[in-house]
Order: sequence, then C-alpha cells, then structure tokens
Amino acid sequence: MKTKRLQLMIMATLFLGVNIGGASVAQGATLQNKNVVVAKKPTPKSTVSSTNVSKVNTTKKSSFRPLVTKPVAKPVAKTTSKSTATPTVAKPSAKPVNAAKPSTAAKPSTAAKPATTVKTVSTAKSTAVAKPAGTAPKPVAKPVATGAKPIAQKPAASKQTTPKVVKTTEADSIKANTAVITRNKVGSVMTPATERIEHVPNVRVLLGSRSSDATVTSTANMVVLNSGNGQVSTISANRGTSVGVRGGKIAVNGKAIDTVVTLKPTNSDAPFLFEGKGYRGGLTLRANNGTMMVINSVPLEDYLYGVVPQEVVPSWPAAALEAQAVAARTYALHTMEQNKGKLYDVSNSTDHQVYSGVSGEYQATTNAVNKTKGVVMLYNQRPINALFHSDGGGYTEDSVNVWGNDIPYLKGVKDYSTGTSTSNWTVTTSRQALESKLNAASKGVGKLKSIQLTPLGNPGQQTSDRGVSGRIKSVTFIGTSGKTTVDGDSLRSILGLKSTLFDFYVNHNPAKGTGKAYHNFTGNNDTVYIKGHGWGHGLGMSQWGAAEMAKRATPGDANYYQTILRHYYSGITLKKMY
Repeated sequence: MKTKRLQLMIMATLFLGVNIGGASVAQGATLQNKNVVVAKKPTPKSTVSSTNVSKVNTTKKSSFRPLVTKPVAKPVAKTTSKSTATPTVAKPSAKPVNAAKPSTAAKPSTAAKPATTVKTVSTAKSTAVAKPAGTAPKPVAKPVATGAKPIAQKPAASKQTTPKVVKTTEADSIKANTAVITRNKVGSVMTPATERIEHVPNVRVLLGSRSSDATVTSTANMVVLNSGNGQVSTISANRGTSVGVRGGKIAVNGKAIDTVVTLKPTNSDAPFLFEGKGYRGGLTLRANNGTMMVINSVPLEDYLYGVVPQEVVPSWPAAALEAQAVAARTYALHTMEQNKGKLYDVSNSTDHQVYSGVSGEYQATTNAVNKTKGVVMLYNQRPINALFHSDGGGYTEDSVNVWGNDIPYLKGVKDYSTGTSTSNWTVTTSRQALESKLNAASKGVGKLKSIQLTPLGNPGQQTSDRGVSGRIKSVTFIGTSGKTTVDGDSLRSILGLKSTLFDFYVNHNPAKGTGKAYHNFTGNNDTVYIKGHGWGHGLGMSQWGAAEMAKRATPGDANYYQTILRHYYSGITLKKMY
C-alpha cells in the first residue's frame, strides 16, 4: 500500500511538473509573439515632433507671403525633391513691355490706368512686358491655331510638328552658347517642397472702367457676393444680368447692393460672358467716382491661357511658346507682388500683358502653359521682372542703358532673330519734317545743320552715346538756334520708330550705298533716311529670337525652352513653384 501510494505521489508530481512547465513555455511564447507584434507597430505620431519637423524643413519666411506656404511635415518617411527638368526683368522705375503682335507693337507697364471704357483686345499682340515710351510690335500676322479651345472662335489648324534642325553657321553658335549657359547655370530647375506655392494664385486683371450698364451671363448659376464676400443672391444659368452703378454702389438688375460686388459661376469650369466676351474665374465690379471698374479675378494658369497667344504667334515651335509662357507667368507674379496693395494687379492691355480671355485661347499655347505649369524665373529667390520684346535686332541691351537701372539679369546678349520686317527697317523723311517733330517735342534748334552721334557699328562694345547693342543712349541735334541733346528712348517716341537701334543717313539711301552714316545737312531739300533694327526696347527676351532658337533646337529636347530663357535672362534660376 505504501509502495502504491509512493508511486501515485511520484506520478502526480511528475504530472504537475509537466503541466507547470508547459504553461510557462506557452506563456513565454505568447509574450514573445506580443513583443513581435509591438515591434511591428508604427511609432505613434507626435504633435511636437511633427511640428518640429515642419519648422526644420521650412525655409526662412519670405516677404512674398501670398506665394509661399509651409508644407505638411512627414515624420517618418524622408522626402526628397527630385528634379524633373534639366537645369537651364521691372525696370525698377519704368514700365515693362509685353509680347509682340503680328503687325502691331506693344509694351506693358508696371501699373495701368483705368480706361474710360472696357476695351476689347484686338488681334494685335504686344511686344514685351511694357515700356513707357513707344510700343512694340507683334510678331507677324496671327497664325492659324493648332486646335480650337472651348468658346474660343479660332479656326483649327494643322498639327504642330517637332521643329527641323536648320544647319547654319549660327546654329553652331547657338549650340556653343548653350554649352556655356549649361556650365554657368545657377540653381536647379525644381524648387524644394518647402518653397512651393500651395495653390495657384489668382490674378486680378483690370478689363476696363465704364459708366454705362453692361450684361453678364454664364452657362452655370452665378452667386452674387458683397464686399465682405457674403452671398446676396443667385443668378440662374443662361440668364442675362444687368450690372451698373447706382448712387455710388454697384447695382445688379437695377438693385444697388454694395460698393464692391462679385459675380462668380458656381461651376469653376464654366466661363462667364461680359458684354459677349468669355472669361474664366469671377467678375468683380467696383464703384469708383461714378464709374464701374471691371476686374476679372482668375487663376494664374487660366489667365496665361488668354495671354500667351496674344504675345506670340501660336504656330511657332513649342519651345518658343513654352519660353513665353514662363516669361508671362514670371512677369505676372512679379507685378502681383508689386501691386498687392492696389485695386488690381495687371491690366489687359500692353501696359502689362495683352489678355483676351477665353476667346483668345489657342490649343498650342494652352499646351505650352500646361507643359510649364508653375515654372518661374527667379533671381535671389524672387520672381524677376521678365521683360520681353518683339525683336532684338541682332543684340539685346543692358537695362542701365535703357532706363538707367542696372538690373543684373537684364544684360545685352546676341539675338538670333531673322524676322525680315522686324529685324531690319527703314523710314524715309525730310529735314523739315524732322525739325517739325523736334519743335513739337520742345526740342527745336531752328534749321538743322548736323547730328552728333557715333555711327552705328558692330554690337558688343558700347560708346558714350550708344549701348552695348548699339542702341542710342543720347543724340545731339545742332541747328541755327543752338543745340539740344535727346535721350534715345525719347527720340524713339518723338520720331515714332520701332526701336532705338538705328542711324541717320542724310541724302544717302542706305539701301543703295555703302551703309555709311551721314549726319550733315546741306540746308536744301534734304532727305533723311533712318535705318534701324529690331522692335521694342531690347530688354530681356526677344520673341522672334526665341522662335529662331526653337527652330534650330535638337529634335527630342523637351526642355529647350529653358535654354532659351537662360540665354536671354542672365544668371536666373528656373524653379517649379507649384
């Protein structure tokens, strides 16, 4: 019995020991599995660390506040800014010049005066981002569009193809210059995420000013907002609505509402019609001394759809259109920063950039805007005053020789334009007519005897009275009653010339002679020939030159527009801002 009890006790002990050990092993396995699971869980997000990361990754706050925002910080994964493109003017106190138009010239200015009536932009194009005296020409007759844009009533045209390489002696020069530009490039094409603009900004475009009522309609419903952006009413789609001024306030359908009223389609893709002309975005009406200022508030990229085709010829090679799109975007941002405290940013005329709304859009130029979306030219991290003009006439000019301000990115460079009517021109007049124009400008010197001016030579070396391109800085007229000195820009305006790159040939037709200038008058029936080159102020990008460079680009170079921009704007950085 004792033996059996002893055996039973031993068996029970062994049984209990096995179970206790198994339980320990099982519990250990469970804990081990738990540890594995815990190790795989992501680290909890910390508000403090997230904030710190945001502060660390954020660049120094810029005065350009409307355009720069902080990015959302990513606490775990590291983000890198990958470049998707290969690396590649504000006259402080003067007006810029717009792009050139086929048969007319135009220049934009940093501030536009409200017009007495709302202008309908003609088919003419501006020449660069505007300059005070004189206007610049538009490239040449308006070409057929490559595709029709909604609401735009432009004919469709042949499909645009990749430009052919033209083998010329200057083609080699362009390639060599491109190599130098690449070696001397400043910065990358892409902007770090912390410097990008979070949203596409709106630009306020002054369409004009009027005292009479006007009609607004849209294919979508429109909301009517007061000066505090409070909704006043809704206008049904396709309903013609009358707007005007009543007792110092804007009236909608005869009812006075507020000093400032905005009409905005509820569908952002639906344009509105103002007096039969289509625009994107919204319409702000501001009562101003008995008149109504008409302002189109539109996303910058949509604004460019209506600008670029007015400033270039849409049938030009894609690289030239893309270069213009970047120049127009940069100029707009620069001007917006200057005018952010004013009632509007830009006008729709050559005082700034010609803007024609939806009706002026072309598929080829829209593609150029989309291809370069958000790409801006910077100098010292600020958008430059991207001046441009129709034709450089062989060489562009230093800003200091045009407006007296030395802007580092506006330096004279070789221009490749070959536009016959814009690159070379001759005006024939008489001594008497010249005297009459000088008298009208209060610059009369009696009967002209001679002109003091260094003869126009090869570009690249400036003189006391000519800039690096040969453009006239000043000229002295000597007559029977004395002498007077006129600066080149004023003289261009007085004589109504295309540029300041010219010379006088008294009684010697330059087309028939040696081309040598003659500056002395005989006092009889003197004939005065004025032979000149280029169209516009000569600062920044030459549009015809850009077109010629694009024609000679290597096929397959999708970012050649960057080479064009780096050529005409010295030391700039190209960055994608949004």
